[in-house]
Amino acid sequence: MKNRRINRLLSNTALWSGMTGLVIIILIFDGIVTNIPSYDLQNRQAFSIQLFFVVEVLICALSQIIYLKIIRRKYDTDQVVGHLRRYSELTYYIVSVTQYLIIALLLVTLLEFTVLNQYHSAILLIQILLSLGLSAGISGLLAFRFLIWIKYRRDYLIVAYTAAAILISINSIFIGLFMSLEMQGKPMVIDPSTFYSNYMITGYQLHGIQSNIQFASFIALWIASIFLLRRQRKKWGAIKFYLVIALPLVYYLGAVQLIISNALVQNQILSPIQSYTFNVVNSILTKPVGGLLFGIAFWMVGRSVSDKGIGDYMKLSAFGIMLLSISNQDAGIYLLPYPPFGLPTITFVGLSSYLLFIGIYYSSLSISINTELRKRIESSVEEQFKFISKIGRSQMENEIANRVRMITKRSAKMLEENSGIQTQLEDNEIEEYVKFVVTEREKMIK
Repeated sequence: MKNRRINRLLSNTALWSGMTGLVIIILIFDGIVTNIPSYDLQNRQAFSIQLFFVVEVLICALSQIIYLKIIRRKYDTDQVVGHLRRYSELTYYIVSVTQYLIIALLLVTLLEFTVLNQYHSAILLIQILLSLGLSAGISGLLAFRFLIWIKYRRDYLIVAYTAAAILISINSIFIGLFMSLEMQGKPMVIDPSTFYSNYMITGYQLHGIQSNIQFASFIALWIASIFLLRRQRKKWGAIKFYLVIALPLVYYLGAVQLIISNALVQNQILSPIQSYTFNVVNSILTKPVGGLLFGIAFWMVGRSVSDKGIGDYMKLSAFGIMLLSISNQDAGIYLLPYPPFGLPTITFVGLSSYLLFIGIYYSSLSISINTELRKRIESSVEEQFKFISKIGRSQMENEIANRVRMITKRSAKMLEENSGIQTQLEDNEIEEYVKFVVTEREKMIK
């Protein structure tokens, strides 16, 4: 009875949405606290600040466990996952072990902070590198899947998401390198008397490269989201549509915020310090605003698809891309603040990459197996439906090609053993045969 109730909760997409919304709000505040000018030696020891850090760590740790449980339940109940059970289990095992280790170390840092009024920077760095390494690996795996799909469907939308996945993976690697270099020579133990503003950034060049890569990944996701949502222009109207898609980019560039803050200062509505705070807060909000657009694109697909399994996967992708847009950054944690704000944010980067990966990959598997559903989706005029149809068809053709290669290899070996004649199909011959099989398969279901 208890397990049934838990399963119902884990399958409740409203619960997923509420939890993700709460986490996003917490991570926004996590990035703001240490960047405002009023945060000083006295405020960092205030009870309210310390209580907020304790609460946010506990909520983030619990939500990460729930996300892993949701994925585990999908793996246990979804027949599509059963189609690739060994691969799915291995991926989940690697991700879950790594993420549970990150959660354990996060709780160790929290325990040090609450009991000893200090934390070890080495433990913090291990958490950061584990999370970033997981993100780089999973994003690289997603990029690899996209590259395979491009081989069978050279579609501009798939290309855009391929570029984004590659850049996200590279960005995680550069953040890890930058953090490792910046934290060399820093104190091993951080306590309330250690003030992070005394530290200087040494890797300006590396940080500049990483910032450019992050911007490029944002642009790639922005372009892909526009392609995915462009059919909504008729439903929303041209003005509303262009406002929605332009806001994240304009906000990310910071031009509007700068103009507003200068106007407020000149009219003596804000002081220079208040203006600085205004700009800092807005610069941090650029990532959630962009992530919201990226998530909307996947959420609308998930909400519109009649198949609940695919809909759930696309919603997980929406949550993943929103969380990834916030967490895939250094979050100022290399300055070793006290409490270590920014750490809860960066511990989400690996898990959010995984949510994005399983959402896209397993929805493509579902569509590749369900031919009738794929035909209904292909007949739709909606661009977002065509996207998941194309990756589903590409996945189907990839599986057929793999089976053809396996059968050809086995048959060639048997022929060589029986007659001594060596034979092997060339790649272009296999591709032609795959096209023939796909065409004949489609004829059979008409």
